[in-house]
Amino acid sequence: MSKNGFSKDGYHKATGTKFDEEGFGKDGFNKLGYDQDGLSKNGYDKNGFDKDGTHIATGNLFNTAGLDKEGNYEATGTPFNEEGYHKATGTEFDEEGFGKDGFNKLGYDQDGLSKNGYDKNGFDKDGTHIATGNLFNTAGLDKEGNYEATGTPFNEEGYHKATGTEFDEEGFGKDGFNKLGYDLDGFTKYGYDKNSFDKDGTHMITHTLFNTAGYDKDGFGKDGFDEGGFNKDGFDKLGKKKQ
Repeated sequence: MSKNGFSKDGYHKATGTKFDEEGFGKDGFNKLGYDQDGLSKNGYDKNGFDKDGTHIATGNLFNTAGLDKEGNYEATGTPFNEEGYHKATGTEFDEEGFGKDGFNKLGYDQDGLSKNGYDKNGFDKDGTHIATGNLFNTAGLDKEGNYEATGTPFNEEGYHKATGTEFDEEGFGKDGFNKLGYDLDGFTKYGYDKNSFDKDGTHMITHTLFNTAGYDKDGFGKDGFDEGGFNKDGFDKLGKKKQ
């Protein structure tokens, strides 16, 4: 066995094939004929460029389409040609929807800011609002959507900015509980779920890991079977799989 894990016959000790765990053979090349640097035995990558960026067909730093190793046009130094069209999409926008000026169709850059430096809600990168000149908009909300008076999306009267009710879009109030009295984790203010188990699985009435019927928070009894007679793996006591 050679030091790189291949036998004399070229099989790798770990994979049992002629390629190691990363897909490279004894000679250092993968099935497509490229090494870990992405170069073929002739020294060119899949796009025909060598390690120095010289193209195999043109003999210079640009291929026949006028693109360099990084995929930028010779004339512009970007993936957009002189007419403003992107090399991959053939449109004025790249794969992510941004033009050569860095802005999308709606006029926002990758940070969500317009050319004037404001986001869709009128806040700049520092959180200053275009209309008020301070950290809150005309409705009293900051960049994160929280009210100045409360520091939350709920106003002083307890109404949510988006729904206009005492509950947010997910149905939770300013105290973090829904109409049924449960929080996001499904527990009441007293720490119990709808089946009267706390987060540790202790039952409110029995003070054990099992309820009055003898089942735990997951619905399994001390014998490991649920009310239907199946265990966690879906088998009954006779070893029959649950249908």
